Amino acid sequence: MKKKVAVIHPEAGFSSSGGSQLSAYEMAEHLATFFDVKLLSSSKCSKHSVVIPCIPRGKVKKAQRNRTIDWLLTRFVSNPSLLIESLTSFLTYTPYLMFKRSDVIYPNNDYGGLAVAAVIRKLFKTPILYTERAGMVSNGKVLRRNLKFKPDCLVVFNQETKEYVHSIAPEQRVEVIPNGVNLAKFSPQGEKYEHGLQGKVLLTVGALNRQNHKRIHLAIEAVSQLTDVSLLICGDGPDVKYFNDLCTQKLGSHSFKIVTVDFADIPNVYRSVDAFTLPSEDEPFGRVYLEAMGCGLPVIATDDAMRRLLVGKAGKVCDVTSVFEYAETIETVLSLDWDDKPLKQAAAYSWASITEKYAKVINSL
Repeated sequence: MKKKVAVIHPEAGFSSSGGSQLSAYEMAEHLATFFDVKLLSSSKCSKHSVVIPCIPRGKVKKAQRNRTIDWLLTRFVSNPSLLIESLTSFLTYTPYLMFKRSDVIYPNNDYGGLAVAAVIRKLFKTPILYTERAGMVSNGKVLRRNLKFKPDCLVVFNQETKEYVHSIAPEQRVEVIPNGVNLAKFSPQGEKYEHGLQGKVLLTVGALNRQNHKRIHLAIEAVSQLTDVSLLICGDGPDVKYFNDLCTQKLGSHSFKIVTVDFADIPNVYRSVDAFTLPSEDEPFGRVYLEAMGCGLPVIATDDAMRRLLVGKAGKVCDVTSVFEYAETIETVLSLDWDDKPLKQAAAYSWASITEKYAKVINSL
């Protein structure tokens, strides 16, 4: 008999715009090789899906585009979409797991899923596996909150985060396992997106929100220092107009394009450019770097421990807050022949190897 593993993410079937829901979906697909996997989500997204109604965060965020609704929801809480998803999924997912017992529960939707798993563990002693995707963002604020649930095994992305966890919770079991990338999907072979930009084209991918940690404005500033380099921005968010105006001002109307595509078409976008960059701050992992390298692109990234590990010899890291150093690094990367270095770097993060590590952890619980 295969072990039964319940993977939780209400948003997994509703949206593919975030790393946690994509990881939940792909993890369920690959863990199914080893276990009897059920992906608990609000919408059907795979043959492993079990649809359980709730209000996923994406539905709340869509409602928040109405200013009145946004004002009402944010009067009392800073992140109403996550809170509403957590409350509504708790009320429906907990009864399901009480009657459909699992051997391991693997929540992927932050404290909402952890709360569900904690109740089930209290009732049936079902162990909890949890991957902390926030890492050291906001000086570990989210991490410290989630540690209060005391998962039976906490997975983090690097040694630095593991050491931090043990400094505040010495008894917590922690395993270091990086995120994975679907190399069958993200590869150099396939269609290319027709962006119509001239010269060398640099791509960045991320939510267009001035309040987040992606810092896309830094990429715009750096490209503004270069000639014969265009910037392709792939993303959506509340500040599309702001970034469009900034690009027009800094780059000119013919040297940039902002596009929004379905997740299924994102590999085509990667394959249509010459290099990739994302100047984010405190990025917990950064699967977009792996996706870019899987498509054969060299990468320019923020100089921090996680990026140095991810990028390896498949690109360069730099001080992205220095517009001149950032621009110079982009120019250098675009001038070099990277051969198959990006592909070799991405290969170390294939889902096949990552899920084997997860399978060992699950079997040990």
